[in-house]
Amino acid sequence: MFALVPIAPEHRATIDAQIAASWSGPLIVSRGVLHDTREQEGFAAVADGAVVGFVLYHIADGECELTVLESMCEKQGIGGALIHTAAEAAKKAGCRRIWLVTTNDNTHAIRFYQRRGLSLCAVHWDAMDEARVLKPQIPLLGEDDIPLRHEFEFEMRI
Repeated sequence: MFALVPIAPEHRATIDAQIAASWSGPLIVSRGVLHDTREQEGFAAVADGAVVGFVLYHIADGECELTVLESMCEKQGIGGALIHTAAEAAKKAGCRRIWLVTTNDNTHAIRFYQRRGLSLCAVHWDAMDEARVLKPQIPLLGEDDIPLRHEFEFEMRI
């Protein structure tokens, strides 16, 4: 079992290490914007004192972008619970939607988001070319050797 808590200073080392490993962090790019994940709010899923998942988000203009969603233990309900918790926080902050982007190669995440109530609302063609200008270490190939080219934007109205 896990508990969902606001990210606290004691969680940051684990989160920063996971972002470095999974995302070549701490900087990430979405929709042409460079985000420093070390400065973002979010929630951690904690089990037996260890971070087993987390979500980071950015609120602006009545919208909440989920910039990073990570679960280190799949099929435990962590990712869905983190999305739900972030959506509740966004609603309390007056947001009208939560949204996120993933890359065209991330078929696992695309299925996951749709099963959790997010809808594909836009495809940003060749967005990864622009992203590589801001973050050159983004690889040319992603999951299953699929060329990383586009951003898929998903949203949930709240």
